[in-house]
Amino acid sequence: MTLPKTARASTNLLDEIRQRLESGEVVILPTDVTYIFVAHAFKPRAIAEIHELKRWNPPQPLVLLTDRRKAGEFAEISPACGKLIDRFPYPITLIVPSKNKLPESVTAGYKTLFIACPDPFIHDIVENCPFPIVATPAGFGADYKARSYPSAVQLFGDRVSSIVDGGKCKYEMRATLIDCSLPIPTIMNFGAVSVDDLRPIVPDIELPSHLRK
Repeated sequence: MTLPKTARASTNLLDEIRQRLESGEVVILPTDVTYIFVAHAFKPRAIAEIHELKRWNPPQPLVLLTDRRKAGEFAEISPACGKLIDRFPYPITLIVPSKNKLPESVTAGYKTLFIACPDPFIHDIVENCPFPIVATPAGFGADYKARSYPSAVQLFGDRVSSIVDGGKCKYEMRATLIDCSLPIPTIMNFGAVSVDDLRPIVPDIELPSHLRK
């Protein structure tokens, strides 16, 4: 099956998406929280293309899309962090200590990684790719992101080879960011998963002072 310029999200696309990433293309995929640019982590031109699309200067770190089985290859996983990863696919993004196995163009020189697997479609892609894949929201800045197929096409339809149509994103807000590089996992923003949702998983999870009422 050949993936056209646009196609509806389906498991039938998994092999074609993998082949496009292997060939060094950047594709836009839907998730439950936002549309994302996705690339093979070890394809320098694809990573550079994402930076150009995002108009990043200086470079910013990308998110490693992963699952419980693969995360340990690139990140140090604490017991508490492991409990959160066990919930993948889940609309959270974790900050974890890096094992320094990914290019600096992916990490932007940081000693930590962002890791995520926000929904079942992305999980299927992760499982189907034998190489690491990285991503970032398709948009500009924190608040101007593609959260529907039409907005992804409007913003980047003439800039990428393929956009997968997942309709409108499930959530109106971003993924919840949790810093697992700290001694106690700490919620860094309010997002799709609430504190009350997270406490049964990691009872001692913290809120920084600026998020406390």
